[in-house]
Amino acid sequence: MEDQLYTTTTQCKTWSFGPSTLSTLRSSTNAAGVRSIKRGWKRARLEASSSTNTPLATTPIPSSSNSTPIPIPPSDPSSIPDPETLTPSEELTLVNYYMLRLMAMSDVFSFPSSVKATACVFLSRFHLHHSVHSYHPKHLLTTILFLATKTENNYLSTAEFCKRIPKLTPEAVLKYEFKVAGGIGWDFEIRHPLRGADGGIMELLTALTSNNPDPGLQALKDKLGQTPSRRVTDAAGKMKAFLTKEALVSDVYYHYTPPQIFLGALYLADKELAEAYIEWRFGENSTMGRPLKKKKKEKKGKEKATEEDSSEASKKPPALAPKLIPAVIACADMMLKAQEYEKIPVDVLKRIDKKLHRCQNPQKFLGAGSPIGIGNEVAPPAKKHADEAAVSAPPEKKRKTEEDMFGGALR
Repeated sequence: MEDQLYTTTTQCKTWSFGPSTLSTLRSSTNAAGVRSIKRGWKRARLEASSSTNTPLATTPIPSSSNSTPIPIPPSDPSSIPDPETLTPSEELTLVNYYMLRLMAMSDVFSFPSSVKATACVFLSRFHLHHSVHSYHPKHLLTTILFLATKTENNYLSTAEFCKRIPKLTPEAVLKYEFKVAGGIGWDFEIRHPLRGADGGIMELLTALTSNNPDPGLQALKDKLGQTPSRRVTDAAGKMKAFLTKEALVSDVYYHYTPPQIFLGALYLADKELAEAYIEWRFGENSTMGRPLKKKKKEKKGKEKATEEDSSEASKKPPALAPKLIPAVIACADMMLKAQEYEKIPVDVLKRIDKKLHRCQNPQKFLGAGSPIGIGNEVAPPAKKHADEAAVSAPPEKKRKTEEDMFGGALR
């Protein structure tokens, strides 16, 4: 069975979690991000305090209205409180919002569903271990989408990729590629339910147009009405919409296998069709997912072999449908709840982003310090300053650096 093969994959072993484990992991990631913000604000406050104690900060300046000097009152950095940090739920809300933006960006390029799905999973996995306090998702979207095109063999050159987005440069696209790749654990292969869904729909259409006398298939046809193929085709379109949106924004990739996600989306598209299909393939009379019988050598004639066959039949494993249907329903409910993220008011998203902006930019509120997180880095020094530093370096050290084919030592 495909699920048995799935349990051997890296995706199952590394990226499958129970609900409580996933919640704990997100809380730990949030706590690490909060600590980085507090460290950054502590450094900025120390820098601001030291700068306010310098003579320059208290030097009187002439007033524009009279000749009496008016001193500049030194600001008190300690009077400015630390910013309010994001909660784990707010982080998840922000990530899911930018996931929807990532889907829209993929549609601008007219990328196939596999590229869109892979990009969304990359973004979700990255922020599972990296807080938005340190890595704002808006700075990663183009890098992640470009990485997904290469993963799904839909590669574009950076020049062609940048033509579709105004003011985007190849340097900006590639700037965080290594960081993103490491952030997802270098696990590029993703097993999407889309592939299994296409196979399941083809299997249904082929079976419904055949003359197979199988009683289970006949029961399936009877449940689907007079135009079963048309019903399957209509359900397939709705199912794909769920797989390329709700399944990606929700947490089903962390809790369920690709076949279960496919069946969950089919359940949302057509409940009766999904239940009939599960019963046909995994019901009492189906052999799907059951171990194949090994042929035994005849030892004492035909009568003994017949007795062994009957005993094997009595040991037939139970049907999978009774266990599978509850899991499929739970998966479908989780996808359905993901629609709430589209209904979040813009004011709520702006408030969360404003909180994050304050966290990442202590220099704007304390007058000292440096930005926190990628996308907020201070620009590197100009080339002129680098050349001046090289000129002022000791001659011996400069000579060794020039002779080293790989440049000087990293610092």
